Amino acid sequence: MKRTLLILLIVVLAFGLEACTSKQNLYVPGEYIGVGEGHHGPIKVKIITDEYNILSIQVIEEYEMPEFAEIVYKDIPNRVIKSNKPDVEVVAGASYTSIGLIDAIKDGLSKALINQ
Repeated sequence: MKRTLLILLIVVLAFGLEACTSKQNLYVPGEYIGVGEGHHGPIKVKIITDEYNILSIQVIEEYEMPEFAEIVYKDIPNRVIKSNKPDVEVVAGASYTSIGLIDAIKDGLSKALINQ
């Protein structure tokens, strides 16, 4: 009897652990456009996702000053892709551009989310 209960317990735990480790789809795979408001005008991005990850973020339209924007457009997309979420810190000294880019990324990702 104890052996049967032990085997049953092991089977139940194994299925429970499998359910916990299953990867759930986050995004509908595709390309999405997002827009945010930067310091000098709109910032438009193209985001590519698969089911689970943000694969790329490309700034396709912007009006920011190059000396501030260059680092923002490299740093923030890399951090968003690495963390797979848009909740990242702004770049010091380029807050408005950073916030505009993050808002554009959030806008694009809101269109890609499975659970809308």
